[in-house]
Amino acid sequence: MRQPPNKAVASVETVGRYAEAFRDLVNAKVWGRTASPSKALRLNNEADWEFICVAMDVVGDAVLAIQNFLAFSLDGPTKYDDVGERYLRLYGVLNAAYLQQEAVKKLFLLMQCPTPKDIEKVLADLELRTLRHQVGSHSVDYRVPGKGKEVLSYVPVRIGLNGFDCMVTEGRGNSIRTVQLDEAIRAHSEALATILDRIYEKSISTLFKGNATKIKQFSEDLHDLREQRDGNMIIKVIASADDKQTKMKIRFVAANHSKVN
Repeated sequence: MRQPPNKAVASVETVGRYAEAFRDLVNAKVWGRTASPSKALRLNNEADWEFICVAMDVVGDAVLAIQNFLAFSLDGPTKYDDVGERYLRLYGVLNAAYLQQEAVKKLFLLMQCPTPKDIEKVLADLELRTLRHQVGSHSVDYRVPGKGKEVLSYVPVRIGLNGFDCMVTEGRGNSIRTVQLDEAIRAHSEALATILDRIYEKSISTLFKGNATKIKQFSEDLHDLREQRDGNMIIKVIASADDKQTKMKIRFVAANHSKVN
């Protein structure tokens, strides 16, 4: 089995880090408050708090599902050559990605980030989302975007389902293409990380307006997230001395191999 590129694996890990960081930011605002979580987070109504919680859970759960898929591909971890498992894993990863996209979109709206139509287009253009609509939910009633009521049918080609290859045919072979699922996951995860970055940045200024200490703390955390997203490694160490705790960050960056004359 061809191994997924490191960028695909790293991009999913990045989404997970952003999701956990956003959860920490939300908890920092909600914990120990007498006001309701909805008021503390400046949400439009009380029910929105539950949507925030569920959306955060969905994003994190989907990270686990997608990581499993990248580890074992369509073939799965078993020793059996089971076509049925390939279909289940295909439908599963496509739906996990779709649920993740919708959850991130919901967070974007609930945190009142600007220009939500921009992310609608970003998500709509993702190959993984299109593939989900074509073979994971609307196989016999796929409406072609921008073409009115035109409806097409799509189905995975059984002999073309293996590893990270997903062969798809429109109708009875009118057109055939092969989607590289690991590459599609990479593009999906990079897009979500960018959106989560915008959510996090906006939430810092909204939730902690007037609190310079918290703004500084979470702005530094955002900077660390961006460095990790860009391929650098950060290890955080808490050292104790003289009854005081000191936080240290060790950054590992790519080596510069350019010659020095």
